[in-house]
Amino acid sequence: MLIKRVDSTISTYKLQESKEFYMKHFGFRLVYESDWYVELLPQDMETAGISFVLAQREEGEMFNGRGLILSFEVADADAEYQRLKAEGLEICQDLQDKPWGERSFVVDDPNGIHVYIYKLIPPTPEYDKLYQAFKK
Repeated sequence: MLIKRVDSTISTYKLQESKEFYMKHFGFRLVYESDWYVELLPQDMETAGISFVLAQREEGEMFNGRGLILSFEVADADAEYQRLKAEGLEICQDLQDKPWGERSFVVDDPNGIHVYIYKLIPPTPEYDKLYQAFKK
């Protein structure tokens, strides 16, 4: 199977809030909208998307906001942290360096989904050793 695009679809009653959140804070663009479905794509990226569907449709059960993390790799995590904080978003996890090689922070979307924003940095020697073992 050759996968051409990956989308995450979340069942919610917050279609408009979700659409506005991802468009305003992360620059997603609207590619389709109806009274029961919203589809968004990142700017200049056609291979990954996020969609929201009303929960009472047969396609899925109501999402409870727990356990899902969306990860966005960015060029400058520090700048994005400052920007989103200035826009009034609550920071759920402050900016920090992770030993596995990411500088990251977390915000929540209107559905309670963690949005993990990160920039790649060098891992600690311990993690680098683990990573190298998988490259053999």
